[in-house]
Amino acid sequence: MSDHTVLFVDDEVNILRAIQRLMRNESCEVLTASRGAEALEFLESRPIQVVVTDQRMPEMSGVDLLSAIRDRQPDIVRMMLTGYTEMNVAVDAINRGEIYRLITKPWNDEELKATLRQAFDHYDLKGEIRRLNQVTREQNFKLQDMNRTLEGKVRERTKQLADKHQELRIAYVQTIRALAEAVDAKDAYTRGHSERVGVYASKMARSLGLPKELIERVYISGLLHDVGKIGVRDAVITKPDRLTPVEYDEIKEHPEIGARILQPVEFLSDVVPCVRHHHEWYDGSRNGYPDRLRGDQIPLPSRIILVSDTVEAMTSDRPYRKGMPLETVVRELHKFSGSQFDPRCVDVMLHLLEDEGENFIQKNQKFDIHAFLEV
Repeated sequence: MSDHTVLFVDDEVNILRAIQRLMRNESCEVLTASRGAEALEFLESRPIQVVVTDQRMPEMSGVDLLSAIRDRQPDIVRMMLTGYTEMNVAVDAINRGEIYRLITKPWNDEELKATLRQAFDHYDLKGEIRRLNQVTREQNFKLQDMNRTLEGKVRERTKQLADKHQELRIAYVQTIRALAEAVDAKDAYTRGHSERVGVYASKMARSLGLPKELIERVYISGLLHDVGKIGVRDAVITKPDRLTPVEYDEIKEHPEIGARILQPVEFLSDVVPCVRHHHEWYDGSRNGYPDRLRGDQIPLPSRIILVSDTVEAMTSDRPYRKGMPLETVVRELHKFSGSQFDPRCVDVMLHLLEDEGENFIQKNQKFDIHAFLEV
């Protein structure tokens, strides 16, 4: 019998059958339940290391189930596999269920299996750490005799913990990226927009010589800068013509909406002001919003994102116009430097455009979080 057991919870029988077929050659036992109550009964009767649940189910939602599991057996690794990526659901799953990973349907078979293997490794490592801590307490009086051996183990376990911490950072970024893609998907013309803005902004942050922690914050802020558009009507987001003044006023609310959405998520607290102020003008004019901040009052990531967002929008096709050539973009950056844009950010963007040219605005760019964290 396998040492690892995963429980999949979904009210759609076809989904559970598909997962059982997918997992039949994996070295773990697969259990399935169609209701939250049935899943909780499984947990009382046998050891389970990983639970993967859908969100929308009768009687008990996925978030409620994950929250109940966290209260009863907090060591179980909890994940959500859902076709619905509403921001409030994701935030709820992160806060109440403390999920390890959010996976969207339809899933990629190999990625799902790899994620499960990582989840089992994560569970095993936490158990091993608890065991070692207990051994350390019980054998403390032998510390001098076993000091050399223990130091080696501590170094090894510390490295493992650092590796797992890196995995968690990558998981957070992947979850955030999935949420940003869900927002961009509301409009076919903006698909991939948030990722590209994040990539452009991270390149600017590197060129400015910012520390690694701030570069990551700039990238995540770029990913999430438009998350507030989830609260704007689809008719406005997808309108093929220029917006009316009333519609423009509605879309101008998205930075504040985005800040309110992100506020409850503790690990995104540094990102909230960056998202809220990414449409402020550097000169503090009434063209900026929502608070008409000026100069250094505006968070530096927000100033970077505004330039990156503008370059991405100008070079992308829209229903009412084709993407603009780089010469036009450069002229606009010069024109609005010191009024709309921070001159320092404009200079950095102009240098990047001069060095990379058309390669800078390639549409298939992704931020390599693995390589970034390994540096």
